[in-house]
Amino acid sequence: MEYNTKEIATIAGKEISDIENKVSGKDIELLMNKIKGAKRIFVAGAGRSLLMLRAFAMRLMHLGFDSYVVGDTITPAYSKDDLLIIGSASGETGNLISISKKAQEIGGQIFVLTIFSESTLGKMANEFLRIPAYTDKLPESAENKKNILPGGSMFEISMLVLLDSMIIPLGEYQNIATNKYFDRHANLE
Repeated sequence: MEYNTKEIATIAGKEISDIENKVSGKDIELLMNKIKGAKRIFVAGAGRSLLMLRAFAMRLMHLGFDSYVVGDTITPAYSKDDLLIIGSASGETGNLISISKKAQEIGGQIFVLTIFSESTLGKMANEFLRIPAYTDKLPESAENKKNILPGGSMFEISMLVLLDSMIIPLGEYQNIATNKYFDRHANLE
């Protein structure tokens, strides 16, 4: 079956919407409350999942939260008052498991976004949010059918949409109107 780009985008949009509708509203509220209560927010991921979390950390910074990306040169030490948000479709990414172990030793909160809640990272987390998407990495484990986009795209894009959607209520919590988000945006570009 051949598709054109517009058809692919339309199908992908519907598939993403279907995934978002299956995400627990209670778990979304839990993550937002963890963010509100944390001294600082750290994000970690690998590959494209990390890119989505980098975008989220930037949005949090725009709202006045202290947010950092694990592994960046300016990232400070993690403490027991901090929140670590990890995104991993499989929940089995080796370096993220190592980061989680260190965070557990320190005593901070760990919140994982994953497809597989029974994964190693899902079990290590204080809390998790399940994004019921498909990934080519573990097709035999997925309850969901293969989507039109390749690899783990549906997890990554669904995570980005979900996290970006949290920015509006978090902005309200911070008393920052949407038209003021860019007051804190980089200006040396």
